[in-house]
Amino acid sequence: MTGRQRVMNVLCGEGVDQLPIMPIIHTNLARQADMPLGRFFTDAPAMADAMVAGYRRFGFDGVQLTLGVTGEAEALGARVEQPPDGGPMLKQYLLADFAQLDTLRDRDPAGGGRMPMYQAAVRRVVDQIGDEAFVLSTLRGPLNIASQLRGVEDLLIDMLERPDDVERLLDFTTDVALAVSKASLASGAHALVYGEATCSPNFISPDLYRRLVQPRHARLIEGVNAMGWPFAGLHVCGNIRPIFADLIATGVQFLDVDYQVPVEEAVALSAGRVVLRGNLDPTSIFLQGSVEQVREATAAVVRAAAGARWIMSSGCDIPPGAPAGNLDAFVQSVLTGGA
Repeated sequence: MTGRQRVMNVLCGEGVDQLPIMPIIHTNLARQADMPLGRFFTDAPAMADAMVAGYRRFGFDGVQLTLGVTGEAEALGARVEQPPDGGPMLKQYLLADFAQLDTLRDRDPAGGGRMPMYQAAVRRVVDQIGDEAFVLSTLRGPLNIASQLRGVEDLLIDMLERPDDVERLLDFTTDVALAVSKASLASGAHALVYGEATCSPNFISPDLYRRLVQPRHARLIEGVNAMGWPFAGLHVCGNIRPIFADLIATGVQFLDVDYQVPVEEAVALSAGRVVLRGNLDPTSIFLQGSVEQVREATAAVVRAAAGARWIMSSGCDIPPGAPAGNLDAFVQSVLTGGA
């Protein structure tokens, strides 16, 4: 069974020989390849090479690519600074005034900024390993895009003081996400995942999520499935237990689970309705943990997720400094069934 088949089978509710391995890892693989992050985020062949080399080096079942949280804002015209060896940094909020929203409607979020470069990188990965490995493309969801256009702090205040303006903005950013998703079909990726860290109960209340964001998520997932994406997921950081049912109700096919939500509880909450992916702590386990700690933590997840529709992963992005030995220990622990 290839890695692609393994992930596809879990997503389709079919049997697998072992839990699939597809961690959330991007910039770490650039580090493993001794590649400056400035090159990784600006050069499609370089990004693709790092991802393919990491896949082959560690034996993952799939890889996940990303342009970073600033991607859609930059595509709409925001000024972004690219450090020589760091991630893209947003230097301009295009919506310092809500009155500027209409000026963005005629811009092409799928063709601006580095979006074409990113789609080319995904395409190159699919061309090289897509027959054997599952390729997952990361885009930003409506609230994440809104926060990059307005600013996180201002947007949080707006949700309380200017909810009507926020609803207009979220309608627009949902359209942006749909436009980029449609253009992404040409990349050949097997699925999309939407980064929505700001939907976490650590940022906004469950009530605000349900009233302002969840209906847009439902429209987004319905739209991308209708346009031809068979699988779409959401990544919301932190303790998502208060909104777990609401996230499932969006219609997603899979849901990322961070380390704050125990595996057994996540499995019970999902009741088999969606595939879950997670949930090892990227910092205390992958970055700071010993090889033995990684093995033990991974084995515990393998045992707890046995029989569930589960993909083995970190709960969030594995930092660039996480050592190769810890990634090896993670993979080997899964391959041995947590023994």
